[in-house]
Amino acid sequence: MKTMDFAARTFPSRIAELGFSLALPRDWIEHALPDETPDFDDPARLVALAAVTAPHAAIVLAVAARPAYAEGTLSDWGRWLLERESASVRAMGEGRLGELPALVAEATKDSEVGTLLLRTAFAEDGARLINVTLTAPELLADAVLSVWQAALESFALAAPRGPTVPVYPPAGAPAPPPAAAGAMAAYALADDAASFDPEHPVNARLREQGVGFVPRIVELDAPGRCARLACAALFAELQVPFGWHPIDDSRRLRLLDPSGAAQISLDLLPAEGRAMSAMLDALETEARAAYPAPEFARLGEGRIVALGVRNIHDGAQALEQYHMLVEGPDPERVLRARVTSIPERSVSAVNLGEQLLLGVRFLQTAGAAPVEAESEPDRPAVTDPESGPAAWWTAAQALEAAGRIEEAVALVERECNLLGALISQAELWARTMHRRLAAGDREGARQAWRNSMELARAYAASATSGGEGAALSRERDAFLASLGPEPASDPQ
Repeated sequence: MKTMDFAARTFPSRIAELGFSLALPRDWIEHALPDETPDFDDPARLVALAAVTAPHAAIVLAVAARPAYAEGTLSDWGRWLLERESASVRAMGEGRLGELPALVAEATKDSEVGTLLLRTAFAEDGARLINVTLTAPELLADAVLSVWQAALESFALAAPRGPTVPVYPPAGAPAPPPAAAGAMAAYALADDAASFDPEHPVNARLREQGVGFVPRIVELDAPGRCARLACAALFAELQVPFGWHPIDDSRRLRLLDPSGAAQISLDLLPAEGRAMSAMLDALETEARAAYPAPEFARLGEGRIVALGVRNIHDGAQALEQYHMLVEGPDPERVLRARVTSIPERSVSAVNLGEQLLLGVRFLQTAGAAPVEAESEPDRPAVTDPESGPAAWWTAAQALEAAGRIEEAVALVERECNLLGALISQAELWARTMHRRLAAGDREGARQAWRNSMELARAYAASATSGGEGAALSRERDAFLASLGPEPASDPQ
C-alpha cells in the first residue's frame, strides 16, 4: 500500500468564528460547500464546515458544527446525534480532538453501497459543538485509519475559546438504571437453559478436566431467555443469557460461546491504590509483552472504562480483546470483564460484557467471613454443597489473614478438586509474602515467594491440551509478573 503524504490544510470560518486546520493527504480533494443560512431550530442540524474526499474511493472526511445544547454532556449529545443518523455504535470513549477533550466513537450504518464505517469525534469549544467524521465503506475503513488518526491529532481551531462542557457526567453523578427487562434476550444463543445444566456434556467435560463448575441458578427467566446465577468467584449474582456456558473456578466466572467465537471472563482485580486509567496502563503493558504487534484503543461509557486490544492472533485466527473495568464491591477492588472474540463478534460480545458489568449484584465481601481462633481448621466456614467453593475460598482467605497460611493451603487442597485450586494456593502464598515483608520477616517472605511461584508454574503445567496450556501459561505469566521478583535477603 502506498504511504500517504500528509500536509496541513487551513479552512476559513463559515460560522461562529470556526476557522480551523488539520493534516490531510495531499491528493485528497476539497469540495466547495453551498452557501446556506444556518437554521438551528432543528436540534439535529449541523452546518458543514468542510468536505474532503479520497481521490479514487467513496471516502469522505467532513467537519460540521452547531451551537452547543443548553443541557447535557458530549456523551449525551454525541450518542443522540448518532442515533438520529440510524448509526449503530460499535465503540465509544473519551479522547482528544487536537487540544479539545472529545467523545470519539466508531459506528456502522447501512447504505445503498453496503455497510459504512463512521469514525467520528464530538468536541465543544466556547459553546460551539464541533463534529469531525471520516466515513468509508467498511471493507476500506482500515486502509484510511491513518487519515483519521492524523485528523484527530492535528485538528486546531484558529480562534479557540476553551471547552466548557465535560465529555461524561462528573464522578458521583447518579448511576444509570439497570438494564431493561428482557435486555439479555438479545444476547441469548439458545431458547432454553440447557447450557446451565451441570450435566450438559460441555459442562461435565470441563468439570472433569478441573476447569470449573456451573454456578447455581437463583432464578430462571424463560421469557427473557436468561437466568440469575450465584457466582462464587465474585460473591455476587448476575443475569446470564441462555446458550452461554458459565464456568466458575473460584477465581473468575467464564462465559463460553459453544461455537468458540467468543469468551467473557469476569474477575475482581486489586486496585492497589491505582486509578482505573493506571490499571488499563498495566493491562496494556501486559498485552504489549504478550503479542507481537497489538493495536490499542481506550474506550469509555459512563461508569465503564475499557482497553481494546486488536491485531492479535491465536494461531491463524484473528482475535480482539477488551478489558472493561467498573467499580467493585469495595474501594480495594475493581470488577473486570475480559472479552475475547473473533472480530465479527466483538461488538455483540462487548455489549454483553457491558450489560453483565452493570448488572452484577454483590452479596458480600470476599474473605469477610471470620474464622475464630478456636474453630476447627479442617472444616470450611460454610458446608452447603451448592455454595461450597465460595465457602472454602472465604475460609481459606480468612485463615491466611489470621496468619495460618499452611492451614489455608491445606483447606484448599482438601476442599477443592478443581484446576483453579493451584493458582488459588499460589495467591494465598503471595498474600502471605506481602504480610511477612510488611512485618520485616524477609526470609519468611522469600520462602512464601518460592511457594507461590512453584504453585503458579504447576498450575500452567497441569493443562490437558495445547490450547488450554497456552491460556494457563498466559495466566501464570500475568500472575508471576504481579508477584514480582524474589525479595532480597536480610541485610548482613
